[in-house]
Amino acid sequence: MAALNILLIDDDAGDRKLLRRLLKQPHPDASISEADSGEKALEFAGNPADVIFLDYLLPDGTGLDLIARLNEAWPRAVLFMTTGHGDEEIAKSVILAGASDYIPKSALSAEALKRMIANGLKVSDMRWRIQEQQNELRLFSDVLVHDMRAPLRAIKFLSDQIQEEYADGDLDEVARQFDLMKKSVNKTSELIERLASHINPHSDGRAERVTVDSLFDSLRAVLAQDLAESGARIDWQSGGLRVVCFPPDIVQLLQNLIGNAIKYSGGKTPEIAITAEPAQPGLMISVADNGIGVPPEYRDKIFEPFKRLQRGSEQPGTGLGLATCAKIAKRHKGLIWCDPQTEAGTTIRFTISLDALPARQSA
Repeated sequence: MAALNILLIDDDAGDRKLLRRLLKQPHPDASISEADSGEKALEFAGNPADVIFLDYLLPDGTGLDLIARLNEAWPRAVLFMTTGHGDEEIAKSVILAGASDYIPKSALSAEALKRMIANGLKVSDMRWRIQEQQNELRLFSDVLVHDMRAPLRAIKFLSDQIQEEYADGDLDEVARQFDLMKKSVNKTSELIERLASHINPHSDGRAERVTVDSLFDSLRAVLAQDLAESGARIDWQSGGLRVVCFPPDIVQLLQNLIGNAIKYSGGKTPEIAITAEPAQPGLMISVADNGIGVPPEYRDKIFEPFKRLQRGSEQPGTGLGLATCAKIAKRHKGLIWCDPQTEAGTTIRFTISLDALPARQSA
């Protein structure tokens, strides 16, 4: 488990010292910051915090008044209230206000703190996952209503047209209308597949330690037809590296990036460079192309679901490819970004930071 970042908020230096000593017993590698007031604590906003211990009585108000601001500054942190005044009503109030748990200072012990933190982190992680899934379900329903309406309407219209043309005996027109209907069906099918892939873009099994060359070999097989049709030239630089990953996921991620490089080539023969290099505790892979590029104002947005560039709006797609890439990078404890220094074409980099071989967990 990674070392925790803990924030102690208490105006009593002796109580902070006691908390620090007790916390260091189960978490000797923890990074602990201290503040003697609510305002001092908020000065740490922007720094990481996994766990917050908050005193109920502070010089600038009660901890109860501060909970909402702390949750806003550190939405994923686990927050615990401490007080010298044990009271069930206080406990009820702080839980309702957003704290994970409550403990009187008289009950503090290393074992109690260890248990509280472990349980709180589990609940926080579960709550965060549920919130992410709820957000994606809302997006899922929005896109179903918006993006599927047009192809379904087109299929209904074409069905009526085919019926009329068939009745008139115009079989050439019937064939043309059937071709248009097939395109609408394909568009609907593509949308459904992309949504399914985005919601659950992972394979079963465990992470594996594999060579980057083996990932590239899988990509060549998957992309054989696209590379042949586009004439794309790819420079593969594996660096002879190995990496711990879920191989099907990383192949899908790279397939999406290479597919975008081909799709947005701007009419030129796609030239793509794929480079792997060490980046502790794993590696970084870069995909650089000579295509139309991404304007600076869009570089932070392209990894959001259903976001597409206006300049590429004439291209087919759902706006889910890069969002799926971001989810896969996140599952590998990595990051993905569009290189801001690139002036021609697009360079997208992502890291893989799995340093162990954990069992696959469902999203």
